[in-house]
Amino acid sequence: MEYYALLTTITALIGVLAFSVYRRTRDLGTVIGTAALYYWSLYGAWSIIVDKSGGASGKFYQYLESKMFPIFLDSDYMLALILYGTFIVAVQLTILLAIPRKRVQPLPRLLFRHEPILVLTFVAGVCSVLLIRDELSTAWTLHTSAYWYTRRNPSEWFTLHQVLNRAALLPAAIGLATLLTGPRNTYFVNVRRSYTLWGYLVVLGGMCVFTFLLGNKNEVLAALISGVLAYVGSQRRPNWVKVGLAFGLGIWFLFSIDYFRSFALSDLTSAVTTEERAGDVTEVARFVTSSNEAYAAHFSMYGVLAKDVEPQFGYSIYSLFLSAVPRILWPDRPRDIYLYYSESVGTVQNQGYSLHHATGWYLNFGYAGIVLGAVVMGLVWSYSMNAKRRIRARTSMPFRLFAVVAPWLFAACLPPMLRAGPEGYKGLVIEGAMIPVGMLILACRPKRGRGKKTHLGWNSNAGWNWRTV
Repeated sequence: MEYYALLTTITALIGVLAFSVYRRTRDLGTVIGTAALYYWSLYGAWSIIVDKSGGASGKFYQYLESKMFPIFLDSDYMLALILYGTFIVAVQLTILLAIPRKRVQPLPRLLFRHEPILVLTFVAGVCSVLLIRDELSTAWTLHTSAYWYTRRNPSEWFTLHQVLNRAALLPAAIGLATLLTGPRNTYFVNVRRSYTLWGYLVVLGGMCVFTFLLGNKNEVLAALISGVLAYVGSQRRPNWVKVGLAFGLGIWFLFSIDYFRSFALSDLTSAVTTEERAGDVTEVARFVTSSNEAYAAHFSMYGVLAKDVEPQFGYSIYSLFLSAVPRILWPDRPRDIYLYYSESVGTVQNQGYSLHHATGWYLNFGYAGIVLGAVVMGLVWSYSMNAKRRIRARTSMPFRLFAVVAPWLFAACLPPMLRAGPEGYKGLVIEGAMIPVGMLILACRPKRGRGKKTHLGWNSNAGWNWRTV
């Protein structure tokens, strides 16, 4: 009974703080981000407590115990729940302290040209396909799942292939959302052509087929979140019916990827046409509530505590620093903290089980790492939302654009970060900020009056800036 009381208290506190954060920021991304924090941290605990107390939750996570480690309702599990709750609450409190109460003033709108986004995302998608085509061909020949084959036999270009997937999906999702807002967009003025909408449908449709064949959910989820937040955050009165339909369709597609990715690639066509469960609404709900995504990362803190795994002081910082060198150039580059975790707790190797972000910080700095990691996440998150407040008359156009899209991109990249140690910040900076923002910069220009020209110039005080002459 004490487990229910603890979990209920933590959940109520997180809910109150989530409402307070939303009232302060008016950013839907904080709601989605908090939901992601809770889902990958504490949601699975409800079912585990039911089952370990003699009940039957109906969830299917027990196979994880045979491949990872069994869970017991003991003092280590109680402590794991407290540490997860502390992590989430510390993130929320940091945001509340870092976000001022003063409202953000309206920003000058930028011209948004869609052609550069369409060209760049199309090229990124094609390059991603070319990098992985040999693995797809081999999976077809071996009559096996493309998802399992590419995960167990990753090529030297596999990481670049994943980066290109995000480069194709994230800017395209934001571009399509911007297009759909039309003249009501708060931040952008659309410069569209008759083929613009069809171009986005081709790029995103092609990437959806590609990710479906590979069984990749992470990139699709990131694109879904960023697109929804870009649409909602760019106008005062969004069409919530459209938002709900788009989000529901996206969740259904994620279920379909999860359900079919274990099928052999050569049998996928027949499987899609014969498996009626793929369209069952109850199966979609079961995917959301029972996916092992909610359990694998949740297990990690208990495993570390129960196995008395010793922290490796600052190891992830060292690994993150050295990760600037591509592994293709340094195959024996120091490993990240996940492999230390998996070996220490005795999981079956090469299964790809998640390491919770809070657990990664614990493995670096012990109990202090839980709070330290939460404060770092809260400060980075609040920085993305505070960026608009730093805009001045002489602020460069690239930073103005970054200030607009940063909260959307952070929330979109939060789920994969929650399933990695501190090393996850590399992906956030490169795949979640530098690449998509860099691509969007090529599509944007400051709005100017008739007869005026805009060019990029350097100023020793303001740096690179767009000037109207």
